[in-house]
Amino acid sequence: MLKKLLPKTKSKKKKEAASSAIPTLDRLHETLEMLEKKERFLQKKCSAEIEKAKDYTKSKNKNAAIQCLKKKKLYETQIEQLSNFQLRVHDQIIMLESAKATTDTVDALRSGSSAVKAIQQSVSIDDIESAIEEANEQTENMREIQQALATPVGASADFDEDELEAELEELEEEEEMEEELPEPPARQSAPTEQLVKAASAPKQGSDLSELTRLQAEMAL
Repeated sequence: MLKKLLPKTKSKKKKEAASSAIPTLDRLHETLEMLEKKERFLQKKCSAEIEKAKDYTKSKNKNAAIQCLKKKKLYETQIEQLSNFQLRVHDQIIMLESAKATTDTVDALRSGSSAVKAIQQSVSIDDIESAIEEANEQTENMREIQQALATPVGASADFDEDELEAELEELEEEEEMEEELPEPPARQSAPTEQLVKAASAPKQGSDLSELTRLQAEMAL
């Protein structure tokens, strides 16, 4: 009983740790941003103290210039501490992001494995064989239906295929014989101009005879 409870407790703790990673990362980034702002502020303070020390040096106020340099040293010490803090925060961010990526990868792999296992459990060898057998049966039934629909019925069922093929062969032989026969010679017709001349020749002769006759009458 205790062994059954322990895995669930560990799994619950892992889920809680994974869910808390994002808020922790947000807090670390906020802390890093705050440290960077403080560092920039202290750097401005250092620059200001250096400028003051220069001014006091020009005015021959040595003590005031030294005090400015002391403040600058204090600011530099704080800046160094802030830099170390930032490095630590950076290190924590990198480690946490890496751990989160590892956890997400493991969870994804575990989910995929569970999905495959569930699919395998839902499908058995008997189910696969039954599905294949049913598909083959349906295919055979469909083939029989198509063959039944393709069978000729009525008048077309009484046609003799051999007789039709013999008739087709006779038609092909007749067509080949017609192609082998020589073509009849083409009839040659007289040219149109010759026909016109032949038709007009008697008319021209009759006109000439009439003209000769009139000339003879006028001479008398």
